[in-house]
Amino acid sequence: MCIPFLGIGQIQCDGTTKDSIQCKNITKSESGLCYIHNPDYENGKCVGPTVICSGTTKKNQPCKSKTKDLSGKCHNHRD
Repeated sequence: MCIPFLGIGQIQCDGTTKDSIQCKNITKSESGLCYIHNPDYENGKCVGPTVICSGTTKKNQPCKSKTKDLSGKCHNHRD
């Protein structure tokens, strides 16, 4: 079996695929599981539902960008 190069702190996932083959993903997780097999994995931090930005443009118009940030502001209007 060919194991890809593992850097410092990286290990091969301990999970198995639907065909009962060891997962080939690499992880740094202490659980030994990649994001696919780790049931506690959360995609991103401080992410809420998609909303339209509450900021205003230079022309004093409402921003039309969408964001998932909890502040309700897009990347252009966040501090």
